[in-house]
Amino acid sequence: MRCLLFIISLSFCSTEFAQITQHDSLVIPTNLNQDTLVSNSGEIIIGNIVEQADGYVSYRVPLSEEINLVAVDQLLLIKKANKPAEVLYKNDTLITNIGIFISCRVLQVSADSVRLFQYNGFIESPKQIDQNSLLLIKYGNGTIEDFSTLSSLKPISKEELMELGELDAKAYFKTNPVVIASEVLLGFTTIFLLPIPTAIIIASVKPSNLKNPKNPNVTLIDSEAEYKLAYTKQAKKIKKRDASISYFLGLLASVGALFLMN
Repeated sequence: MRCLLFIISLSFCSTEFAQITQHDSLVIPTNLNQDTLVSNSGEIIIGNIVEQADGYVSYRVPLSEEINLVAVDQLLLIKKANKPAEVLYKNDTLITNIGIFISCRVLQVSADSVRLFQYNGFIESPKQIDQNSLLLIKYGNGTIEDFSTLSSLKPISKEELMELGELDAKAYFKTNPVVIASEVLLGFTTIFLLPIPTAIIIASVKPSNLKNPKNPNVTLIDSEAEYKLAYTKQAKKIKKRDASISYFLGLLASVGALFLMN
């Protein structure tokens, strides 16, 4: 009986975590044994860090035994497997001509665009934004670059608003701790079967508190429907992911307690 319970619980966990990885692979990487470096130019290097010492990082890329060396001051970010990222830069702030704030690292300012890197808990390739959509850049060192004379005052598109809403939700939305505690409790008592429908309902309900004062674009939730739609959709994914993880942690704890009791 204990063996059957353990197998069932592991099956549920494997299925749920496989779905989470498939739909939100940027948040939960599929290979937890790889390290990631991001260079000052925005190049993303995936491999295994051998050592970090004396201002240098030595690493090995997949399918190669050669050890490479890079100075820490040539890197924007170091992300070791199963550890928090080490961010090595100060954020610059881009302000668009409609008042949207974008926190990032400016990599290059060319004749008509700005190339930038953002880290919001996941690593993505650098992006570009047209100069004529910007008012100014406030760099991390305090200097300001003014683009107001180039600004065309062109309204931001629906697609851009939705992309911004999704990115801001990933960076600033936090699942309510009450939801997490409830799911852990329901998972722990799931052997009685009754908590299962309640756990599903809690995980599936659209989050109500979307606003985070740390989000520089929080006012767009009330003023821009496309931004709110994308933000809410991504927030719902995050809530469902956090609730599922909490539920199955409670379930595993329950199974472990049964084994100890018997």
